Amino acid sequence: MAERLEDHLQCPTCLDIFKDPVMLPCSHNFCRACLQQWKDAGERSCPVCRTEFSLMDPPLNLALRNMCENLSRASVKSEDICSLHEEKFQLFCLDHQELVCLICRDAEIHIGHKIRPLKEVVKGHREKLQKGLQKAKERLKDYNDCRENCNEQAEYIKVQRENVERKIKKDFEELRRYLDVEEEARLAAVREEEKKKSQTMKEKMASLGEQKAALLDVIRSTEEQLTSGNVSFMKKFKTAMSRIQELPEKEQLLPGSLLDEVKHVGNLKFKVWERMKETIAYSPVILDPNTACPGISLSEDLTSLSWEDIKQQRPKNPERSQKEESVLGGALDSGRHIWDVEVGDSNAWEVGFAWGDPCVREKMKSCFIGFRDGKYKISGGQYGGWNPPFKIQRIRFEVRVKGMSISISDPLTNTTLFNFRDPFMAISNFFRKFQMYPSFFTKSKIPLKIIPIQPGVTTAID
Repeated sequence: MAERLEDHLQCPTCLDIFKDPVMLPCSHNFCRACLQQWKDAGERSCPVCRTEFSLMDPPLNLALRNMCENLSRASVKSEDICSLHEEKFQLFCLDHQELVCLICRDAEIHIGHKIRPLKEVVKGHREKLQKGLQKAKERLKDYNDCRENCNEQAEYIKVQRENVERKIKKDFEELRRYLDVEEEARLAAVREEEKKKSQTMKEKMASLGEQKAALLDVIRSTEEQLTSGNVSFMKKFKTAMSRIQELPEKEQLLPGSLLDEVKHVGNLKFKVWERMKETIAYSPVILDPNTACPGISLSEDLTSLSWEDIKQQRPKNPERSQKEESVLGGALDSGRHIWDVEVGDSNAWEVGFAWGDPCVREKMKSCFIGFRDGKYKISGGQYGGWNPPFKIQRIRFEVRVKGMSISISDPLTNTTLFNFRDPFMAISNFFRKFQMYPSFFTKSKIPLKIIPIQPGVTTAID
């Protein structure tokens, strides 16, 4: 009977006898602590039937609590007594890790064992369990935070997809518009050439018709002369002979009279692309929006950045900086890279490159040139302040990844500002221990711009 009663007095969450039971509107009961833990996890529905509830402090079930306390007291009495000696458990054997009474302590099985007072052992175990519980609660908070961040990222992915689709459609629409204009221009050129050369053919054929008629008249009159009498023949001989001797030169076909197909369709795709690249710029560095802090605003083509008073709504993904007003460019592959950055009249900027793991931004190392608080700086203060002989408005970076050599110069004055080479970086890069990223910082509304370059094309083989 006691077992059946105990089954009905168990909390469905912790599967233990109810402690301080409360009742939800759906009539299901739970320990107050269990329900609070359920609510702390963000749930607002009954764990059993999933009926939503809005009570902040559900009422205590007094009748159920009294029944549980009576059952607990009865259980405690039986649990506290040694079944062998019917003595109360007051000690704990550390060797056997079991409860013992005073008689058990003196038994042969526990001779030489470490016996401690039960209260002392319970105190230490409670402290350990309390620490474990605190750690579990902290882990639960971390779980909830991570889950919330995942939800934010899931929503942001949809926003990113919409933005990327819009950008792709816009760029392809511009390309299609350019190709449509180029196609119409080339078709018009073909039609114009066809029109001119067809007109030339008409004029040539008309001229040939006139010459043919004149020649037929000469042939007809000459044939008549040949059949005339002797006296008439001799009288008209000189005139007939003169017309025969003055025959026009043999007509020749006009050179270049056909359409110039080579000009119109030869390497057509290449020529169109070559003309297209004159209107399309190439950026040697692309800013990665997934690394931009909330205070940074990026241009639509991801080639310029500025600082905004209103922070952007961006999720807390591992690669994103949450402290500095900074953003990284795409990782540099092996080889030689050159890019120019226009800082203009910005009064708070740093441009350079960083190496390491973007997910652990505070441990990344960097080399840069910057301007803050009215002073120029080089390489994060490692080389201290610096006073260039002129105001810097554009900076050129030349990076050789394999040898880890970096040159920073002013392209407007062709002046070298700083050369950097770290043998340790070169060795680490050889073993692929890190990647390098262009790095940008600003706290100015005047944008920093990556200067585009015109892509070159080589058609000759050396």
